[in-house]
Amino acid sequence: MNPFFEQEWHSAHTALIMYVRDSLQARLPPDLIAAPEQEVVTIGGGPKPITYRPDVQVREPWTLKEPSPTEVAEPPEAALPPVATEPIRVLVEDEIERWIEIREASGRLITVLELFSPSNKLESAERDRYLRKRRRLVSGGANVVEMDLVRKGAWLFPEAVRQVLQQAGACYGICAIRAERRGEYEVYPIRLRERLPAVRVPLRPTDADVVLDLQPLIDQCHERGRYHFLDYRRPLEPPLSPEDAAWAEQLLRRNDLL
Repeated sequence: MNPFFEQEWHSAHTALIMYVRDSLQARLPPDLIAAPEQEVVTIGGGPKPITYRPDVQVREPWTLKEPSPTEVAEPPEAALPPVATEPIRVLVEDEIERWIEIREASGRLITVLELFSPSNKLESAERDRYLRKRRRLVSGGANVVEMDLVRKGAWLFPEAVRQVLQQAGACYGICAIRAERRGEYEVYPIRLRERLPAVRVPLRPTDADVVLDLQPLIDQCHERGRYHFLDYRRPLEPPLSPEDAAWAEQLLRRNDLL
């Protein structure tokens, strides 16, 4: 895994979602459909979406009605326009969250695949929001596959999974929760220098698992996104361990990226 991917995670995340969808779709049973889903989230906002209706609306009429001569009023005396009060400009960052759902043709939800973003892991409100979403999915009988390929922020996995990842010295991790075995987690620790795993994606109890090989998809994302143009001199946050940093520098120099 390339830790510098996080410089362009928005575009990498979007590309990976589509590559994962295409890879799954080619291997699913004919009556199952993999599709990307998305919603707009205001970073730092409340956990529930809010719909606003304006107090004053300015509309353009569908047709213009010319007034009759008797309706034309004398123009008022010219007056100076009011001076506008300068507002305080507040920037609110909207992020589009994307994930993949596998459903039966009838619409029944079978499996959800989540690819974490830094916002999921850095914002406490977003972490809580996602954990509530996971509980709803699992309690509703869906399989959940969570993929964490970013180093920033806190782990979102359950405590038992976090302990396995820490003991393995993993930078990244994947966790699969099967609907029929909720108390059991299938964990894939990923260390920086290792090939990404081929993950078993659960479907219905009567279906064989679909194998999702992540490394070719990451390689495709790197090539098509032209991520050799990333700033490989920029310090990583969080920094790598001394051993991994030395390994990464050697690899970058070998490929003329430093």
